[in-house]
Amino acid sequence: MEHEIIEKPKMTPVGIVGCGSDVTDLDIPGLWQRFDEHEESIRHRIGGAYYEVHIQEENSPAMHFGLIGMEVEEIEELPIELFAKVLPAATYAQFTHRLGDGGFGSAFQAVYEWVEASPYAPAYQYDVQVYDERFKGPEDPESVLEILVPVVPKEA
Repeated sequence: MEHEIIEKPKMTPVGIVGCGSDVTDLDIPGLWQRFDEHEESIRHRIGGAYYEVHIQEENSPAMHFGLIGMEVEEIEELPIELFAKVLPAATYAQFTHRLGDGGFGSAFQAVYEWVEASPYAPAYQYDVQVYDERFKGPEDPESVLEILVPVVPKEA
């Protein structure tokens, strides 16, 4: 899987949130469907891409949050069903995944194996999936998405 280290400014995704003890507890297709119902009500949208932000808390009991949405320039009067999350400016390991090379599970396994073996450590307990015009749907092997993991150099 292709990857590069990039810098990204603060991002503010707005969308629908689900939570559970881990990612398998989330109804991802259902969250996308609920987001579709509210997308037009989001103001100040930055077009061109949709996001899945996954936050894994390590507390006991562990909690996993998933936000399905899009980035906005500013937050203003959101419908009650929508949530906003401000992600800090960060250095990211950016991975380009083609679904023809394997499913989501194998992609994330490869991403985190790379991070573990790299000179980087996760900076925060979240990752971001970016779906732009190259994503044709989860069943299309030609679909492409980006996976972003915030990283910092490992201490020597």
